[in-house]
Amino acid sequence: MKKILLSLVALNLALPQIYASENEKVLEAVDVVESERRDDANYFAKELVKSTTRLKLTSRQTPQSLITVLTEARLKDQGIKDYQVLLRNIPGVTLNKWDERVYPTARGFKIDYYLLDSMPSFGGFSLGANDMSLLPYERVEVVKGANGLLAGAGSPSASLNFIRKRADSKELKGNFGISAGSYDRYGVNGDVQTPVNESGSVRARLSFMHEKSHSYMDYYNRKNSAIYGVVDSDIGDNSWLSLGAFYQELRRRGVRWGGMPAFYTDGSRTNFSKNEIFSQPWTRWDIKTLDFYADFKHYFENEASLNLSYSFRRANTDSNLLYYGGAVNLDGTGNMSGLSAYANKREENIHNVDAYANIPYEIANLSHEFVFGAMYNNYKKSSDKVSSYWLQRTTPAGLAYTARSRIDFKNLHLDDPKFPYEDQNNKDKTIQKAFYAANKLSITDELKFLLGARVSYYKYEIEGGKDNRNFTNEITPYLGVTYDIGANHTLYASYTSIFKPQSVKDANDKYLDPIQGKDYEVGIKGEYLDGALQASLGVFKIVQDKLGIDTGKINPATNAKIYESGKGVTSKGVELDLNGEITKNLSLSFGATHFNAKDANGEKYATDSSRSTANLFAKYEFRDFRVGAGAMYKSKIYTGKGADEITQKGYTLANLMFGYKFAKNFDVQLNIDNLFNKKYYEGIGKNMMVYGDPRTFNLSFNYKF
Repeated sequence: MKKILLSLVALNLALPQIYASENEKVLEAVDVVESERRDDANYFAKELVKSTTRLKLTSRQTPQSLITVLTEARLKDQGIKDYQVLLRNIPGVTLNKWDERVYPTARGFKIDYYLLDSMPSFGGFSLGANDMSLLPYERVEVVKGANGLLAGAGSPSASLNFIRKRADSKELKGNFGISAGSYDRYGVNGDVQTPVNESGSVRARLSFMHEKSHSYMDYYNRKNSAIYGVVDSDIGDNSWLSLGAFYQELRRRGVRWGGMPAFYTDGSRTNFSKNEIFSQPWTRWDIKTLDFYADFKHYFENEASLNLSYSFRRANTDSNLLYYGGAVNLDGTGNMSGLSAYANKREENIHNVDAYANIPYEIANLSHEFVFGAMYNNYKKSSDKVSSYWLQRTTPAGLAYTARSRIDFKNLHLDDPKFPYEDQNNKDKTIQKAFYAANKLSITDELKFLLGARVSYYKYEIEGGKDNRNFTNEITPYLGVTYDIGANHTLYASYTSIFKPQSVKDANDKYLDPIQGKDYEVGIKGEYLDGALQASLGVFKIVQDKLGIDTGKINPATNAKIYESGKGVTSKGVELDLNGEITKNLSLSFGATHFNAKDANGEKYATDSSRSTANLFAKYEFRDFRVGAGAMYKSKIYTGKGADEITQKGYTLANLMFGYKFAKNFDVQLNIDNLFNKKYYEGIGKNMMVYGDPRTFNLSFNYKF
């Protein structure tokens, strides 16, 4: 495979030279400052998307379900400021909120990786518990299905590509805002751009936010602060450099760890109110995140470009938590055996490097494009410093804590145990390296083939070496075809794949080969009203193979379970997306999905993921007024069987937005979410459930200059 990649690289490096004599193009100065985006005003995005191949493709030219691009305008209108709220508003995604953590799924599979400016990052990187601020990001691209060409390792679910804000203004401009909302929610924010020198070849941008709030939940309060800065510089006529940094400090007190217990000891269901959580004022879940990044781009002849990117992210987690995992006695008390008191301190670091070249070329008066590159990801996690009741329960301190503590759900009061910290879970690191290449071949003006491949190297190392894993030469192919039907429609088909390493072993005490996720998709995309309205309809089939299956046997040499590779899960479904402007005054965003997923035995898989979802938001503007309305539908989810089953029936949430521009530079907006105060579970699990947010409002005031 490496030879194939090298051959493709050599061939395509030579092609522009071979055909240069035909065109005799002279290198001209390239304006490296991209044209100002209009994502701040529109629900549709005409900009190139690089969430799948690195090729210069629009959404319509991408042979996958680019189910939606959440533009800056849509994020603002819907009041989406944080990662978890974002997930709630993506069609086809089930949030699966357990406490401060979320475990999102799409098409029946866990979303376990994401991209920052098209550069993949390790998905387990505290993102589940870190409600990441969207302050640094201009828009979010969501691609459904496998995306192994760029991501390498992960599940065939969906990838989220967070596109950073740039300093692209050559004049001073910005905005400042204040906000207030339900449960004593108050916030301030700002975003300023300015040229640094007279010519504007060096530009800077600074964004910040601070917000604090209480909650409908007892004890809970939250503070969130973030700052983002970036400097963009044109280097000569043909080069561009961007340097940026982002810092977020998220502090939460009185937090949940898991949901409320679902059953009484006689097997009947509990019915706690939404405000009740098993927590105390001293519990916390704090995360500090620091990002640095650098991007460099240089343009060559024939618009070829070299792209170099580096990013670093550090997350420090400090938590102190309470959980009750047992059933509740009929008198409303609980048993100490079901109590978990757990404090944890952890540091995570990740280095990402990506280098690639885009080479456009012509053959037979048809435009083609070739891209090749290399990636490096190094994720490190420290050992966990843990203070735990379960580690200390038999010590004098633990016995004393048990003697003075009582679990009474009608009058809960538990002191902070403050047990000593111990090192647990040895530090580990995951290294991924890869080479990749992709080619867009124009057979005719209407027919285009996309061919790509990735060779990945995956290594997991843990202190002590007991569970080290190493996978080499993992090949990930990418095949796609598009065919334009007239000026408005494009048919597409694609085959993509992804792999996911396993931690189980066979009878020879060797790790099983990685799980293979294969995604087959066909569909049609369209653009209407001069491209102002974009639509797509696709059907898909995902097959997950080589899944580790428990044989029921034990290896006598290691006393470990023996696994063997087998058939995994098959997921089939359909997705529809519609985004853009119906008229000059009416904007619309609509997405609907439906899928069925079954395991190799024909049993339903991932029943805690909604099979059918739909998201709608429409905005109408007249003069200086604007009004928006939206609805979100999630079908039934459940977990467990028989008497242990926990179910959330299908439900619909309604949202409203009102805005008014009362002067040239002044704007006010009111958002009301869950308008009818629907009571529902946003997360369910074994013997637990987590309620979703009740009706909330947020009033924001913005000054723009």
